[in-house]
Amino acid sequence: MIPYIILLAVPLLVQHIHTRTDTGIDDQKKNKFALFFFFSFLTILVMLRHEIVGNDTRNYIYMFDKISKSGWVEIGDDAVEIGFYYYSKIISLISTEPRIFLLITAILTTALIYPTYKRLCLDSSLTIALFCIMSTFVMMFSGMRQMLAIGLGFVAYSLTRKRKPFLFILVVLVAISFHTSAFMLLVMYPIYHLRLSKKWLVALIPMAALFFFFNKQIFSFFAGILEQYTKYDGEISSTGAYSMIILFAIFTIFAFVVPNENLIDEETIGLRNFLVFSLFIQLFAPLNMLAMRMNYYYIIFIPLLIPKIIACRSNLFDQIARVARHVMVIFFVLYFFYNTTRGINLNTYPYHFFWETVG
Repeated sequence: MIPYIILLAVPLLVQHIHTRTDTGIDDQKKNKFALFFFFSFLTILVMLRHEIVGNDTRNYIYMFDKISKSGWVEIGDDAVEIGFYYYSKIISLISTEPRIFLLITAILTTALIYPTYKRLCLDSSLTIALFCIMSTFVMMFSGMRQMLAIGLGFVAYSLTRKRKPFLFILVVLVAISFHTSAFMLLVMYPIYHLRLSKKWLVALIPMAALFFFFNKQIFSFFAGILEQYTKYDGEISSTGAYSMIILFAIFTIFAFVVPNENLIDEETIGLRNFLVFSLFIQLFAPLNMLAMRMNYYYIIFIPLLIPKIIACRSNLFDQIARVARHVMVIFFVLYFFYNTTRGINLNTYPYHFFWETVG
């Protein structure tokens, strides 16, 4: 528990600690340092984790060992995505030590994600609190292939903003070669460039209700297509994943109601579009965890969106947005620590360093 307490407590204290105005340490500097500390310390924890931390860590160690001993054109019986296969093979030229493999992957994943977070983060405490309750946080310790694909999704996002469709498609294809689920990135470009304004909320609410009511039929249709062209099983089962639907619905209403539309820039609109898309994907999560896995590529942008929405708040919702910000930071930090003891963490709790003896 102590590593996670440090991970959250230090940046929160850094951002909120009082400093005299004559010290030259302004709020923006504290905000940037807090975010830098969070991602730096998180990377260190991912790098130095024991093999029992993360459901799939041992599998990846085994996979890396097998790939390092195989040839350049030998994909093997495990049908590893070809991009990840050659990525692992290149690392094995540097070292066949699994610890080096985990170290490089942790650094690379953060290096792909952090620049966008650094550029867009307006409120490190709220961003960090939201980041930690998203599934992508625990995936940092477990789902190495998908986290690399998600990291490449940030490269695709940059190309989306700059309207470079051909390079965008190329990066997405590379991401798919790391994890098949990255095909979800293909719709990032058109979704980002939609112009959904506040008036759309009137249509989105009944549309979401309709999707939820007919989610089995809709999911069965798309699952049938997925099963033909991917390795995923689209069988309907009860997952009980309703809490995130409620949360994303609240975020969506908040993101459309609170801001002054005249203050919202193009990028905030694009990120808000991602939130709407995330909500619609999440409507299928109670039927199959596959929906949640497909959603990772977009929910990781939510921690950046909510502070931007609060920054664009209208006069009418000024006090509500201010109070909501503090409530969210406190609630989601407490919710994170509550979840760590419930087993919904891909074996990331309790945390163990690799040098520890674990019975």
